[in-house]
Amino acid sequence: MVQCGEKTYGSTTFAVNSPYFLAKNITFQNTTPVPAPGVVGKQAVALRISADTTTFVGYKFLGAQDTIYDHLGKHFYKDCYIEGSVDFIFGNSLSLFEGCHVHAIAQIIGVVTAQGRSSMLEDTGFSVVNSKVTGSRALYLGRAWGPFSRVVFAYTYMENIIIPKGWYNWGDPNRE
Repeated sequence: MVQCGEKTYGSTTFAVNSPYFLAKNITFQNTTPVPAPGVVGKQAVALRISADTTTFVGYKFLGAQDTIYDHLGKHFYKDCYIEGSVDFIFGNSLSLFEGCHVHAIAQIIGVVTAQGRSSMLEDTGFSVVNSKVTGSRALYLGRAWGPFSRVVFAYTYMENIIIPKGWYNWGDPNRE
């Protein structure tokens, strides 16, 4: 599995490590400013979830780069508001985002997801269903953090900010 650096992992405002976690209507925010494009080391995780079978209902996740670290396990996000600039939903879990509002605050170009699946045998990926994607700048729906990254957007409204290619292979044609 692809792991990110200790800085990202340790930048978390709130972490869930217990299975069967369930809560409703809470806001998690990391107030680190939106980094300039291409700046390294400015990750600021609002939530890191490293547990199985968790549910988030009516949450607000506010951050910039790397807002939700959807690290490990199976997760369900229902009617949540998720805000970020680059890779603001990232990790290697198996997660469903239903009825969510995903809003980009990128200064130039943003990226919604960075899914980290590293093998065809892994049963991980993100599904965004019956949701909406908004923002004010150009936006990729995802980029390949792992060589077998998997993200699906279905029945989701998208403002006219999505870069037509939709997906960025992170400079590696093998990640198509």
